[in-house]
Amino acid sequence: MPSCDDFVLPFPLERPHCGMPLANGNMGALIWGAGCRLCVTVNRSDYWDHRCGERVLPGQSYRELVETFDPLDVRPTNKRFIRQKLPLDVGDFWWRPTRLPAGRFEFVLDDALREARLDYATGVVDIVTQAGRRVSWMMARDRSQLLARDPDRLIRQVRPRPAWEWVSSTLQRAGFAPPVPFSEGETVGWFQPSPDDLGLCAACAGGEDRWHIAVTREAGAVRKIGDPADWDEALAANRAWWRRYWDHGPTIRLSHNPWLTTFYRFALYKFACATDPQGVACGLQGPWVEEYQRTPWQGGYVFNVNIQQIYTLALGIGAYAHMHPLFDMLESDPFQYVMRENARNLLEIEDGLLLTHAVDDRGMQCGGIMTGSVLDFSCGGWMAQLYWLYYQHTRDVEFLRRRAMPFMRGVMRGFEAALQEEAGRLSIPLGVSAEYGLGFLTVDGRPRIQNCGRNPSNQLMCAHMLAQALLEACTILGEPPKPVWRDIRRRLPPYTTGGSSGAVDMEHILLWEGQDLDVCHRHHSHLALIYPFATFDPSNAEQARIVNNTVDHWILRGMGQWSEWCYPWAAIIHARMGFSESPRHLLELWRALFVNEGWATVYLPRFHGLTAHRREDMDKPRATNEIMQLDGTMAGATAIMEMLVHQQAGVIHLFRGIPADWSEAAFERIRLPGGLSVSASMRHGQLENVTITAVTEQTVPIEFRGRRDTCVCRRREGV
Repeated sequence: MPSCDDFVLPFPLERPHCGMPLANGNMGALIWGAGCRLCVTVNRSDYWDHRCGERVLPGQSYRELVETFDPLDVRPTNKRFIRQKLPLDVGDFWWRPTRLPAGRFEFVLDDALREARLDYATGVVDIVTQAGRRVSWMMARDRSQLLARDPDRLIRQVRPRPAWEWVSSTLQRAGFAPPVPFSEGETVGWFQPSPDDLGLCAACAGGEDRWHIAVTREAGAVRKIGDPADWDEALAANRAWWRRYWDHGPTIRLSHNPWLTTFYRFALYKFACATDPQGVACGLQGPWVEEYQRTPWQGGYVFNVNIQQIYTLALGIGAYAHMHPLFDMLESDPFQYVMRENARNLLEIEDGLLLTHAVDDRGMQCGGIMTGSVLDFSCGGWMAQLYWLYYQHTRDVEFLRRRAMPFMRGVMRGFEAALQEEAGRLSIPLGVSAEYGLGFLTVDGRPRIQNCGRNPSNQLMCAHMLAQALLEACTILGEPPKPVWRDIRRRLPPYTTGGSSGAVDMEHILLWEGQDLDVCHRHHSHLALIYPFATFDPSNAEQARIVNNTVDHWILRGMGQWSEWCYPWAAIIHARMGFSESPRHLLELWRALFVNEGWATVYLPRFHGLTAHRREDMDKPRATNEIMQLDGTMAGATAIMEMLVHQQAGVIHLFRGIPADWSEAAFERIRLPGGLSVSASMRHGQLENVTITAVTEQTVPIEFRGRRDTCVCRRREGV
């Protein structure tokens, strides 16, 4: 039987994203296979082709877009955006900056595969055969090497297979030369040159009982692999690293649903692998990109929900250092240059930061410059909230002063420049609600030709959240706030509403003025005041009435177009609304539809009947069409914690999302804003104990199933 520190996947695992993942924040490996064939798919988070990226150029100012906007047709507005340069036309799509597939190594064993067993204490994966023999794999923490120990001499042969075998026609049309294979003694592999970026060298070397795979970025046809790290030294380093990670992080126990408990821990493992503080920022797929197709969504950084969902998990589990690579990327010179140029050219300001919605690791837009990618100021606003939440969790005043405030101020300048005044009120004259619009059918079957409008609710909510955060930050730092931030709090609507009908109270939040949620939509952006922006105060009766109506309207629109990251987001909203029964059912549906055999969250549903999401792709063979995204995994773990504990309007709610028939549950060390660490247990449906510690001693209100009390926090050192 596996120990409590083991996670086991039975073979066959017949697709890369069913495989057992290993990574060190940059190099990643997926171990999968069937029979006597063991496959190791490799990649790196920094393996990019940067060509054809775009930013906002002069000549497409926001002021002119507002003046010429046609509320009935967005197409003329999109045509006003000036192209950086013509992207590469590779036949069936336009080539844009993209993460690249790398390849895999196939090992022939002399015994059939039985199971892959991950030891959480060390990060070592044992591949166990039917006869009980094993090959052990471990990712080195300090270099781009995957180490293998084969004491039973199971490996008989290794075959290198570059991604070129599957995607050569696309890569050739995009200007790539074929890979250069090599085989010298006990070393085999390939070098894949790139047109403008460093190439990639993947090599495997070894024999007898020791093997190692190296994946490096190189120039020229090199065959660089380096000496293997010492197994025993690497094992000791891994053991110490994982001990620090697990000892610091939260644990949960859900006796009535052990699957969620197991998934939660595996998600925390994957998060640590993908976001190691010594690595690079984690994109949609982290370091785990498949070899058999071009990378879905370019594998980049999508900032209208996906990257935020990945990194929000760091806050609840207290893994704050794992956010640093993301902040470092956003503050890098190339990224800052692009965001400042975007703000300068669109908003005509010199001190703003404008983050577009889907970018590469230099900030250049991957998905084309248009209304949907440029006019969502909440992309930067939600990231600014992560900076603010980092401070709220850590109470690191120097971080707030040196890193958070410059980013928050720069993003807020975009909102300030966009605002218009009319009849004593402020407004955002033109904006989008994330990904809502073009390509949709309305309820009467007509195609939509509009995707933006006046006062989009998600951006109004974001502006209020950010203004309040800046006001509080100025108080902490002893800095004078800008008057416009208080003006935003007073004169900018908190959201846009409509839908009243005579005596029937139907007033609810719209996406923007005149635009209702008229179809099922995967982005729950118009409910961002509940989560993530948390500007909803249930004690405000007028606001509670509108929010309740909005949630009802949202539920009536159904779930048929939701993808894998939508369900956890919805479960969080339900938990924060006090719906104790529905979160578990949402996560059960999510598991059935979007969690594959390897416990990875995938974009395409696994079967028909409960969803019509990507209906045209649902029946395609998974072996050549599976799309893994880390946002669903990390949002799932966050949703599980939110069911157990969350903070709303300053009140800590315990077990609010736990259904009545789950009579026992417990958690330890879940982090909340205020530098709080919360542990609690429930037995026979009653609160058994609760312990809250904080960086500074404070009294906080807590609530359990409608009963309000207060708790005096004990002071602890550090975070």
